[in-house]
Amino acid sequence: MDRGVTVASSRIERWQLRPGDHIYAWRSTHAYAFPHHGIYESHTKVIHFKAPLEESSSFIGAAGNAAAAKAKSYAFCRECHEAMRHGGVVWCCLECFLEGDNLCLFAYSVPLWFYTARNIGEIANRARFTCTTKAADPPEKVLERAKDMLARNGFGTYNALVNNCFDFAVFCKTGGALVSPARAPILEWDQQLGPGHSCVVVVVLLPT
Repeated sequence: MDRGVTVASSRIERWQLRPGDHIYAWRSTHAYAFPHHGIYESHTKVIHFKAPLEESSSFIGAAGNAAAAKAKSYAFCRECHEAMRHGGVVWCCLECFLEGDNLCLFAYSVPLWFYTARNIGEIANRARFTCTTKAADPPEKVLERAKDMLARNGFGTYNALVNNCFDFAVFCKTGGALVSPARAPILEWDQQLGPGHSCVVVVVLLPT
């Protein structure tokens, strides 16, 4: 698979990254229960979608801060902390995006057997998907979408269930969304609540 991604692991090295990659990191601070997704542009800029930083989030000043580094929440660098403070479509450096966790690559255009083996047991929870049979658009188009969303913070209100970092990254890569069978009723219910919950036109992309 792409850059050594296997059924057993999606981890890659930083030198393997390419602009427009869909990357993610399993959050060790939450017992690896879920990953955070984003679009890689450079080591100094990853564009992603997130909730506002908690008031308790810390940051490291230019000279560093040992107390902040030991804080329960990750100690973001000052510039990234400011950029992500209010949430929405934001940017940060690769280090702050990873928060000390492992770098993984979300794979596109994988064969059906690989998709099935890699996502086994996760079909009902698309937030834990690690690949898709869907093809990605060219990197230039991916970055164009991501930068446009960043410039106007145009991905709607963050919602952990129906409009989150995974949805943002997949939208940037494909112009659509991945919807698991279990998630489709949630989206339908959310849309019935009215505007302000989800901004993406949902396209069901199940393997055939």
